Amino acid sequence: MTRRWWMTPLVLVSAHAGCAGRGNGDSRTPDAAERAANQVRATYASPDAVPAAAYTWTSAGGTIYVLVSVESGIEGVIQARADLWTTGPGSPTRLARSDVMPSASTIGAFAFGDLTGDGLPDLLGYVADSAGTAYPIFLPGARGMLIDELEAAAGGYRLSAETESAPSVVTGPRGPCALELWAEAPVPDSQPAGWRYLALLAGGRLGPPTTAAPACR
Repeated sequence: MTRRWWMTPLVLVSAHAGCAGRGNGDSRTPDAAERAANQVRATYASPDAVPAAAYTWTSAGGTIYVLVSVESGIEGVIQARADLWTTGPGSPTRLARSDVMPSASTIGAFAFGDLTGDGLPDLLGYVADSAGTAYPIFLPGARGMLIDELEAAAGGYRLSAETESAPSVVTGPRGPCALELWAEAPVPDSQPAGWRYLALLAGGRLGPPTTAAPACR
């Protein structure tokens, strides 16, 4: 049997963050996660790049990862990117960043944790513009660049990021196995609007959207 896996909220600096993983969970206190988020936010000295929402996940070894929605501080410029950091005894280290997303005012999270089983946290989230229009994204954790795999796997689909049809993670006995997203009409597969399932594959890739829910094993 499969089940949906939702983000477990933690109160952080001006944000709610998720801890999720393949049986790991967040082993540190919210205070430790909040300190890590504050430490990362303090590295942004330029007024042109504003660290907004921050999401944390703690590995089984105790390393706290922080993903920051970095928004433009330039008047009239609407854009954002995601930065992934790791924290430890020394200064925070940035592991990866996404491309700049034009017309994006913020990046939010439905789930943030190790969904792919490689030891790095992944973001199932959304990008919203200044008018509140949002679309979902999936950024697998990586070193170097964070790439939106939903864009590659579900090109042509209009996937919802609305609360009543929010994306979620499908899990089984061994952990996450697929993403569940609502596809709005018209749908490229010529099926009615409804839930679509994208299998989590090796290397952070996603399978094509299907109407059949996976049998997580």
